[in-house]
Amino acid sequence: MLEQAQASSLTQEEVVLIGSESVGKSGLFRALTGEKSAIARNVKGSTIAALKASCQLHPDVHLTDLPGLQFDMDSQNTQLTLDHFQDEKTILLVVKATNLKEELTELQAELNLKGKRIAVVATHRDKYLPPLSEQNRIKELVQVPVVWVNTRKMDEQNQEAVIEGIKQAQVWGASKSILSFLPDAGATANQLIPVFRMPIAGPILACFFILGMFAVPVMGAYLFVSWLEPIADQYVLDPIAGWINQAPSFLAEVLTGDYGLITLGSYSFLWAFPVVLLISVMTSLTEETGIQEHVTRALDPWLRKIGLTGRDLLPVITGFGCNVVAVFQSRGCSSCTRTNCVSLIAFGSACSYQIGATLSIFSAAHAPLLFIPYLFILFIVGAIHTRIWNRNEADNLTRIAPLPYIQKINWQAFAWKVASSIKQFLLQAMPIFLIICLAASVLQAMNILSLLHWLAMPIIYLFSLPVDAAPGLIFSFIRKDGLLILNEGQGSLLMEMSLSQIFILVYLASTLSACLVTLFTIGKELGWRTSLSIGGKQMLTSIVSAAIVAGGLHFIF
Repeated sequence: MLEQAQASSLTQEEVVLIGSESVGKSGLFRALTGEKSAIARNVKGSTIAALKASCQLHPDVHLTDLPGLQFDMDSQNTQLTLDHFQDEKTILLVVKATNLKEELTELQAELNLKGKRIAVVATHRDKYLPPLSEQNRIKELVQVPVVWVNTRKMDEQNQEAVIEGIKQAQVWGASKSILSFLPDAGATANQLIPVFRMPIAGPILACFFILGMFAVPVMGAYLFVSWLEPIADQYVLDPIAGWINQAPSFLAEVLTGDYGLITLGSYSFLWAFPVVLLISVMTSLTEETGIQEHVTRALDPWLRKIGLTGRDLLPVITGFGCNVVAVFQSRGCSSCTRTNCVSLIAFGSACSYQIGATLSIFSAAHAPLLFIPYLFILFIVGAIHTRIWNRNEADNLTRIAPLPYIQKINWQAFAWKVASSIKQFLLQAMPIFLIICLAASVLQAMNILSLLHWLAMPIIYLFSLPVDAAPGLIFSFIRKDGLLILNEGQGSLLMEMSLSQIFILVYLASTLSACLVTLFTIGKELGWRTSLSIGGKQMLTSIVSAAIVAGGLHFIF
């Protein structure tokens, strides 16, 4: 038995997948391994770390999926891939069938392929499959196995063909002159969606599209919860609260008091969960179809004026789901613009939990439409904040990566991503918020909560906000959905405030600082000095911009 295990370990094949961004490496990895964490997304930079797994049909073949290469950018993702390339492993070059000649030529020029055991997989065969004579010509020129696949529809026969190519990998010997004889695919480059090509109207429409990506789910959630909330109150929460109120006062305060686990916790869940779900659905749809990258490409000229590129906007959009994931995805940005990108994520990317909390508060104040100017101001101030504090120019980053194809939705990938968002909300976000509710209830019952108000007193007095609003600002530093604490007493505090006070309070709670988890992640990724710098600059921008907005609201109201 031991000898068999040792013999098996000696025959194991270590393979790394290498190629440019958006060629289908993650889709190929997923099809061969069944690894759910590698579900491919039709968006650049979806792979942010090395993923490892064994092939389903051949467990002796171990695959490593690496981030896509960006040869003109010194991104952390590209460096990770280059580090793995130096290892003595079989290399599986992944290229698009429509750009096979160009991509193999680029990989030959940028990487030292000579002496490496290599096989080639050409993806997107559904877009272009050369005739058999041309396939044979290509194999004769490169002298390594070449397999054409559609990574979205790979049966066992396709998988076996790829594995066979891996096992028959040959030492690379093709030179640049030999690659010049490769036949052209004859396929035209994928172009920007026509509506986004217009010089001025295109970027404007792209802005409205991004706004709609979040406004539509939020309004849908508002309409649904407005219908559901009275039913939940009448048939579930009120009977439970009436029964618990007969319990000892301390227990009743913890469960059904102003910050009660049941009263505030259930109310917040009712408003936050639909927003998280619908935003996840919308972002997953735009990723799967490929339209998200067309939108960011359309905005590229405008973004360069604030020190970013269209490529950098992808992590910012991801941040509207989760800031932490967005910071990790920024590894695909150039080192010249990554800090700028992370700064905008921390300030302007309102995560889905924060959006749900914001909608909840505006709805409790009977002013849900305040969410629209709130989101608009967040976008505008975020862009100004990035330009003022990060003056690095992005104009020297001239490479424009190929656009992804507009494709049908991969429902398996779509379902997995939405399910992941729901799981993250239920197992991570909601438990933390309930802990915040529990802590606030205990402190309130012990008459200690009022002692913490002094931490937020300077901001409270500066903007003439109620003293009882201080806990909302304090807990928002821990997590952005901590501002749901402002719903205490079923919105009684909000009823005592003017609309301008509510707007400024929510804006400050959202922008004074990124949540602690995000700041911690930035510290680990970019260094603690950078994290503190981003936090300090954000706080200053938040206070100054809030003062300007408050002045404008004073004249309006």
